Parts: sequence; structure tokens; C-alpha cells
Amino acid sequence: MTIGFLGIAAALAVYEAGPAEPSGEPLAAALQTPSGGVGEAGAVKEECDGNGCVISYDAAFFNRYNPVTALDMLRNLPGFQIDNGDDSRGFGGAAGNVLINGERVAAKSETASDALARTPVASVERIDLIRGQTGGLDLRGQSVVANVVLSADAGGAAAWQARTIVNLPSPGAFPFGRLSYSDKAGPLSYTIGGEVERLQFRFEAEERLLDGGGALAELRREIFEEKGFRGEGSVNATLSLGRAALRLNGSVGYFEEDGAETSERVPTGADPLFFVVQGETDDELSLEIGGDVERPFGKHMVLKLIGLYRSFDATGGGSLAEGPTVEDAAIDAVSVSETLDTESIIRVELDYSGIPGHLIEIAAEGAVNRLDSAFSLLEDEGAGLVPQDVPGAVTQVRETRGDFSISDSWSIGPVGFDGAVAAETSRIEQTGGFAAERSFFFMKPSLTATYAPDQATQVRLRGLREIGQLDFSDFVSSTDLGDVELELGNPELAPETTWTFDASVERRFGDIAVFTVTAFHDWISDVEDLTPLEGGLEVPGNIGDGVRRGVRGEGAAPLDALGLAGGRLDFSGRYQFSRVVDPVTGEMRRLSDERAWQAAVEFRQDLSALQWSWGWDVNFRGARRFFGFDEDNRSQDRPDLDAFVETTRFAGVRMRLGMENILNQGADRDRAVFESARGPAPVRFRELRERNNGRELLFSVSGNF
Repeated sequence: MTIGFLGIAAALAVYEAGPAEPSGEPLAAALQTPSGGVGEAGAVKEECDGNGCVISYDAAFFNRYNPVTALDMLRNLPGFQIDNGDDSRGFGGAAGNVLINGERVAAKSETASDALARTPVASVERIDLIRGQTGGLDLRGQSVVANVVLSADAGGAAAWQARTIVNLPSPGAFPFGRLSYSDKAGPLSYTIGGEVERLQFRFEAEERLLDGGGALAELRREIFEEKGFRGEGSVNATLSLGRAALRLNGSVGYFEEDGAETSERVPTGADPLFFVVQGETDDELSLEIGGDVERPFGKHMVLKLIGLYRSFDATGGGSLAEGPTVEDAAIDAVSVSETLDTESIIRVELDYSGIPGHLIEIAAEGAVNRLDSAFSLLEDEGAGLVPQDVPGAVTQVRETRGDFSISDSWSIGPVGFDGAVAAETSRIEQTGGFAAERSFFFMKPSLTATYAPDQATQVRLRGLREIGQLDFSDFVSSTDLGDVELELGNPELAPETTWTFDASVERRFGDIAVFTVTAFHDWISDVEDLTPLEGGLEVPGNIGDGVRRGVRGEGAAPLDALGLAGGRLDFSGRYQFSRVVDPVTGEMRRLSDERAWQAAVEFRQDLSALQWSWGWDVNFRGARRFFGFDEDNRSQDRPDLDAFVETTRFAGVRMRLGMENILNQGADRDRAVFESARGPAPVRFRELRERNNGRELLFSVSGNF
């Protein structure tokens, strides 16, 4: 099977549109503003300039896939894997590979895919696939970018979807609804949308508990069931103010869930059957407001100011109970956590395109991230629940970060270059249960070279340094009641840094067929993992230097030549090797929570004359391992198969019937817990679990008006 997955890693900075006046570069000008089309309906048009090419797919090209929104179209762009970027590290480190009218969405929680999921197909003129440097366009490390060009004269249009999911064999249906509307009012263009969903998750598992000698000690039958609700509303608007443009993005979301895992346990000895019930509740409210104002100065200079504020307010609870029956289970432990996570960002960008074939950008960014966390744990010590003393239970973490970069895109003969020099400084202060104060400074250079020996082939080389965003939840304490473990925070955690080098070859065969293979090598410093403490405890920490290398590939192929008219196959996969020194055993091992390989194949056939389509997709994944001080946890997902059939025969409405997880795929776990340090100490017990996620029957109707 062809290997490769994940595509190109997230770029380091943001591409912004050039000045309103013609730039002198034909491809750049064509991409920055909506045009009058690319020829006859459904045509695919390619233009190349030096080492860069732009493949334009007219909106009608995607009609065969029965799209309702712009996201439906983008998902069927041949040979393209959507990358929405990293939402954890400012704007400079959050850039993905999707543009809308040559611009990136001034949002983080709200990705480009989210915005396109609310954009009706009637609003889309074409999608441009940008490959390499194209006459002054700044792709900032992303060698392949999709630019969704919206129609300049589209009127009001709406997209809607109604869906219901039945979790088999459980009774009950869980509905989903989405409605969005796009329109123009003079210089203002806008899209508003909202969606609501009832949720259910249900897993069934069989688990065997083995003692240290490998003998069966207990049989367990576990059922996890959780129900919830999710709602979201959003707005995206652009106001043209002469030569300036003002863009605004806003979203608000609410999520709640309530569930429990019930474990029936049958000891093999003389002890009677008993039940363990682990409860869980979550209540989350999110808010994000972002926007930018952009104005050209002269013919070749553009100034852009970007701002964003977002917050995430969450309350969660857990409980652990045990008894002879579920009804008589007595509470053994209760945990409650409250967190408020906020981020404020301001960014300034100055683009200069006065040098032919170049786009120089100078950018500065400031950000403040803050986490306020309160955690409490109560345990039954024989006379009722008693509060426990948990280090770092109440704490505040604040990071103040500054980022500066200068980048340029240029060509030397047939080779195009995209380079940047950037620096980042940050200061982290923590108060409360843990008190610490630290400062960091990092250089973040990057260079991408692109060579196109012909229109169908492109070779890309890239090198860059990436700085990982610290997860503030690793600074605060919590607990895993299911595995009866206390999870302490670590105020001394440092960000992981990675030098990445990769080489890609892309080959296209006509309008749809494409194949890309990439070899990569990463040198990682300050690998983030679990580090041991005295007394058998562990915390998130840095365990030294590591390495990761491998190959990934992706592609698409039409199947008409095989007699499957309108058929298409998309495939992707990845194989990688990683190594780091284990802090407990001192031996080399793979990085935690990383799969050595994974692969996916998706088939679709569109019978246009009959207005029917059908297809399937299958995913394969290698095993993952988690390493703790006294624990070795292996997890293996079984193959996952989905299938669907859909039609637009009835009033143009897209009706889709699908079956998810046909093979009743799940995750098998082998958890070994040692008497003390993992490796030299004998095994205390093992848990062997086989979990089934359950099948889902899905029916949806969607359309435009």
C-alpha cells in the first residue's frame, strides 16, 4: 500500500494579499482578487511561472461530488490534504495551507475549514492549487496551498444540513442541524451560521486482569455511555473601505456531557462479584473574537493589523464508586476541576512587493496566554469523603510572548526559495500551589527550495526549526480515577524544539491523478514525556533529545480506465521510526504516543447520469505505547471501515445513508503495572482489554437555497 500521511507540516508565518493595484506578476494578481473565471465550466486550467504553478479548478469541476458547501469542494481537491494549522501558538505559528481570497482567517479556534463549512457552493468561483513560488506570492514554508476564490458578484445563498445518528445496537437517534447564510450589502459581505447537535458515545469492552505470574485474577465487562449537547454560532464579515479592508470573525460555543463507565467485575477466587462505576461530567463555554484591517500604501506596500481574543471556560467532575450492585455502589472518590484559559494576540505585518519576483514581509507579534485552574480531590478514608492535599491544586500560569520575523520569497533560475529568520522570546510566571518564573529565547530560521523540471513534476526541499507550544494543563494537577493515578503538574516544563528537514517529489498525471512522496528527518530537543519523581510519582517533563525519521505519501487516481466510470481512489500513509533514551530504564525506545505506521484508502464512484454516488473508506493504524514510571501501556486500533450511498435525484437535495465502523472497530489495550520502577521490577498486574466502539447508522439531507 502506498505510504504517506499528514502532508506538509504547518508553516511558520502568514501569507497576506498584495496591494490593490496590479503587482506586475500575472499569477500573483490572478490569485489575489476574484477573476472572471478560468474558461469553460468544469475546466481545469494550469499556469506556470518559473518554478511555480497554479492549477485552477472551476467550481463546476466539483459538481460530480454533489457539494453543498465550499468545504465539500476542498475535500475533493485532487491530491490535497487539508492542514488547518496549529491553534496553540499565536498567529505566526498557526498558519495552515488554506487561503480564502488570498487571505488567512484571522481566527484560531475558528479554522479555515470551519469558515468554508458555512460557505454555500454558490459563493465559490474556483479553487486554486498553488504549487511552489508563483511570481511574488509568499507561501511561508507551505509549498502547496489551496486558495478558495469566492465570487465577486454572488447573491444571497444558504446552505443547510440535517442529520441523525443511531448508535447500534442502542436505541435512540441523535440529531444534528446546521444552517448558514452568505450575502452582500453594498461594501459589506458576510456569512452567518449556527449548528446544534445531540451526542452519544458508547463503548463496550471485555477486560482480563492477570496477576504478576500471568494467572487470571478477574474478568471484567465494561460499558461506557455518555450523552451530551453541543451548540455553536459564528459570523465572518468583510467590509471594503476604499482601498482598505476590514475583516471580522466571531464565534461562541457551548458543550456539555454526562456519562459513566460501569465495570462488572468477577474475581476468579472466592470473592463475590462487584461493580465499579466511574462518572464523568463536563461543561464548557468558548468565545473568540478576531479581526484584521489591511491597507495598501503606494503601489508595493501593504500594512496589516491583526487582533484576537479568545477564552475557554470549563468545569469538570469525576467520581469513583464501588459496590455489590450499581445501585448500592458507594462513592470512594470525587474530583472537581475548574479552568479558565484565555489568549490575547496582536500582530503587525508589513509586506513589500516592489522587487520583481519577491515578497518581503516584516512581522511582529505579541501574545498573552493565561490559565487559572482549581482542582479538588476527596477520598473516602472510612468515615466519609475527606479533602486530599494535592500539590499545585490551585494555580495560575501566565505566558507573555513576543515574536519577530523577516521573510522573503525569490528565485534563482529554475529554483524558487522561501526563507525566513525569526526570533521568539517568552516569559512564564506561575503562582499558587506551584511558584516558578522562567524566560526563554529561540531562533526560528526556515528555508524552502522548489524546483519544477516540467509542469507535471515538482521537487521540494525544506528545513526549519519549530518551537512547541506548552500545554498549560501540564502545569496543573489532576487525577485519573479510572487508573487510580494522581497526575501532578510540573512548573519546570520547557518547550520542545524540533529541527525538521524533508524532501518531497510530486508528480501529476492529468486533472485528478497525483502522487506525492516525502522523506523527513527530525532532531528533537527537550522531548516532552513523563518523568519520574520520588515515591513512584510522575509528572510531565523533558527527558532529553530524540530523533524521528520516516516517509509519507499521498495521492489520488481516477478509475475510469479500469471500467469504473466516475470512480476515484484517494490514498495516504506514513511510516516512521523514532528514538529517545527512557528516563526510567536508560534504554532507547520509541517516542510515547506515536504510531510507527498508518494508512488510509478512500473510494468513491459518482454515477452522474443516474445522480447516485457510493463509496467506502478504510483506515489502518499501528500500535501506540505510553511509558510511565511503573507502567507500560500499549494500545492497538483495529481496522476501521465506513461506507455510504447518496443521491441528488429528489429536488436536488443531497440525501446520504451511511454506516460508520462497519467492522465494529475498537482499541485493544495491554497495560502492565510494575511493583516499582518499570523494567527491573516484577509485574504487579496486567490489564488486557478488548474494546468495541459500536456501529453507527447515519442519515443526512443537505442542500442550498
